[in-house]
Amino acid sequence: MGYWCYVRPGTYRIGGWQEGEPSAEIALAGCWIARLPVTVAQYAPFVDVGYSREAKRWWTPKGWIWKQSNPITKQPWNWDVPDYRYPSQPVIGITWYEATAFCAWLSEHLADALPDGYLLRLPTEAEWEAAAAYDADMRRRTYPWGEDAPTAERAIYDASGLEAPAPVGCCPSSAAACGALDLAGNVWDVTASSYRRYSEQSGQVIKDFTADDGDVPWRGGSWKDSSTSIRCGTRAGDLPGIIPHISGFRVILAPRLARSC
Repeated sequence: MGYWCYVRPGTYRIGGWQEGEPSAEIALAGCWIARLPVTVAQYAPFVDVGYSREAKRWWTPKGWIWKQSNPITKQPWNWDVPDYRYPSQPVIGITWYEATAFCAWLSEHLADALPDGYLLRLPTEAEWEAAAAYDADMRRRTYPWGEDAPTAERAIYDASGLEAPAPVGCCPSSAAACGALDLAGNVWDVTASSYRRYSEQSGQVIKDFTADDGDVPWRGGSWKDSSTSIRCGTRAGDLPGIIPHISGFRVILAPRLARSC
């Protein structure tokens, strides 16, 4: 199976997972979501260049201000801690600002290989939910694999008893209908829409966040969370500059000028 998983165009019901939670019908164009979260090995080349003084063009304006005022400016949080540095582990401790800068750097680095008019970025919540929850018949699932209860073979969560994230893709039975793995557990996926404006504006990309604005959505749960947190409808939100040891990120390939997918 290839690295990119196609999420077909269509109108998706986003939200409404819990009684009383609002939902919205969000129209998405076709896009490709990464099969796996970004790994330590994939992030390492960006560390060599993305934290230098010359890296400003890859960072959002508010992200660059955050970087300049933050003591961790030369490499990510705990980058030298062995338990978090296995090449096949998902990279963790990456803020929204850093993840967004990585996507801009990767889009530039792979410009000649990308389809015309496309770029790599973080998914919106609507894009993430469409990839994680919908099957081939456009029916929504509780978990990426279906309705069966989570097990240690299907997902990495607190029942796995780990003290660090597992290598990506180690639970092949957890695959969503589109083919993506690790959408439930292992690490939360940081996304690029507004946490507070879910679900009505869940398909709109937020280009930058103010450092004190806890409006960044996370999806999917982590190795430290309970089985409740790895449901497709579970959400969390935090600051763009928070340094989370339980979240990572994955990228999507999407039209450059599109507001969603």
